[in-house]
Amino acid sequence: MRGLVRRCAAVGVFACAAVAHAQPTEIFPVSKVQPGQTGYGLTTFSGTKPERFTFEVVSVVKNFLPKQDIVLVKSDDPKLAVSGFWQGMSGSPLYIDDKLMCAFSYGFRFNKVALGGCTPIEYMKREGEAVRRGKAVQAAGGSYKMVQPMAATLDDWRRLTPVVDAAEAMAALGPVRKSWLLSAPLPAPVARPSPVDDQTMTASMPLSIAGFSAPAFGQLTRLFGDSNIVPVRAGGTAGGKTEGGPTQFVPGAPLAVELIRGDMSAVGICTVSSVEGDQVLSCGHPIFQTGETYAPVATASINAVVPSAQSAFLMGTAINEIGSLVQDRQAAIVADTGLRAPTIPVDISITSGTDKHVAKGAFHVEIMNNKFLTPSLAGAAVMNAINYYLPDRDMVTARVESQVQLKGHEPISFVDYVYAADGAASVMGAVRGLRVLVPLLLNPFAPVSVERVDLKVDLRFEANYGEIKEVKIPSSELLVGHNLIQVEMSTWDGKDISEEVPVDVPASLAGSIIQLEVCAGDAAKLDAPPPVDLPSLLHAFRSLLPGNVWSVTLYPADEGVALDGKLVRDLPQSALDKLHPQSHTQRAVLYKPISRTKSSAKRVVNGTSSTLVRVRAR
Repeated sequence: MRGLVRRCAAVGVFACAAVAHAQPTEIFPVSKVQPGQTGYGLTTFSGTKPERFTFEVVSVVKNFLPKQDIVLVKSDDPKLAVSGFWQGMSGSPLYIDDKLMCAFSYGFRFNKVALGGCTPIEYMKREGEAVRRGKAVQAAGGSYKMVQPMAATLDDWRRLTPVVDAAEAMAALGPVRKSWLLSAPLPAPVARPSPVDDQTMTASMPLSIAGFSAPAFGQLTRLFGDSNIVPVRAGGTAGGKTEGGPTQFVPGAPLAVELIRGDMSAVGICTVSSVEGDQVLSCGHPIFQTGETYAPVATASINAVVPSAQSAFLMGTAINEIGSLVQDRQAAIVADTGLRAPTIPVDISITSGTDKHVAKGAFHVEIMNNKFLTPSLAGAAVMNAINYYLPDRDMVTARVESQVQLKGHEPISFVDYVYAADGAASVMGAVRGLRVLVPLLLNPFAPVSVERVDLKVDLRFEANYGEIKEVKIPSSELLVGHNLIQVEMSTWDGKDISEEVPVDVPASLAGSIIQLEVCAGDAAKLDAPPPVDLPSLLHAFRSLLPGNVWSVTLYPADEGVALDGKLVRDLPQSALDKLHPQSHTQRAVLYKPISRTKSSAKRVVNGTSSTLVRVRAR
């Protein structure tokens, strides 16, 4: 190996990397590391070409992480005099006696010297040997394989996926007119202290953000606040192949993990530590520490290293997709250049303005396919698109058509109507084509493959909106059959208005006292039994109502039963009593039957009002 490095000195770093790629790299074991030893590292200061820098071993920190040591190193190389070690340098390989010892991975904030930690390569290689559950299939007309990122069997899926009830998952996202970007379930964060109090070695991966407005950038910063990802403003992404750009990974060169690409981009950047065959080791620390994880990885170009009194960081741009992330573990992230990870296309079409002056625009992005991150990333993209075309903080009424296309199933389509007093950014909370992604991807029944998401958003500066104040029954009783009730509302300018709303009362409620509830369709409770399989879950989503219709619901005192996903309404009391002890199972649960009347509203409706009322006996 020493002779190999000497030969490389004459032909350059890239030639050395190409030869190293052809054979396993010789390892310098952590057991032989001693304070005072010196060596060199490889990293990219600018562009795509790795350069050398020198370092000295300070000590070996035992058991820094569970069953993992860290080598503490420092550098007085003039190239690092201003910046020190920086975010994005993680993964830079460090060599002693021309043998690979470790990958730089941890640094200090507010540091006055270039001092940090590196992960021994033995631990990183161990992560590369982890068993994968995802299946890989040969891509049509390609030399690579496409990965299907799911559990190997349905039993594995049910065992590994948390049980998520559809109604509970939708409710967890909050009211439909509030942003749910930060409410969607995310992977458990890696424990880390706050930046202000952080005096320990920490891992950081800059997330180069491009094409995002300030509000959307701020949301992404909050979204990843508890992870190793640090969003920074940077360049864009090529989203495929770029003429003349690097088409292979080499040690010391940047590696980009593409979370979002296209008209907007979010790209996490580390440095390549080792390349052996199709396997690429990088970072020396986790991103989310989520184990088997898939996302496109690409070569990248470094725009600049930005010195900072807190912690220097790099700005970079993804260039050519040449593989897939496969593991995200404690000691390293692992990529496979023989695989390609599927992404989810999201097309956003927007019209805004008035009837006389209408502006049109569109955004196209591809988002990583991940059951935890896809919904929030899609929400951030839609929020950004809406904010770009209509940033005004004024009253807006929106009509949003959204469609989620699923592999092997009919698409799920929604039409949402929503009013927001603080501008178009709040509209995103009502887009159910995005909200259903959480319970879909986290459903406990079967894996779901989302093929694409399409949204058409029409934004108008209008205040065609009413807030429900109370419900008035014309007489003291409702009649069996067709009735008209009065719903009192207040408008945005404080005026009171009234609208007649129909309600149909079934004959079975004659002579009983019921609860009558009036609300907008998108605020109505789901009128479907608890899902017991994927088809019943999809049926429940298709039963959701838009926000420009009235929903009048009658709740009787009687109980029914949801049995294997079907409603049984008129069981005798003896049968209901027998089912009470089993009410914890999804197969047979007590269910409050309802009667619902839907009708068109003249405006977007918000709020809920309910009252007790008697139905006249026949």
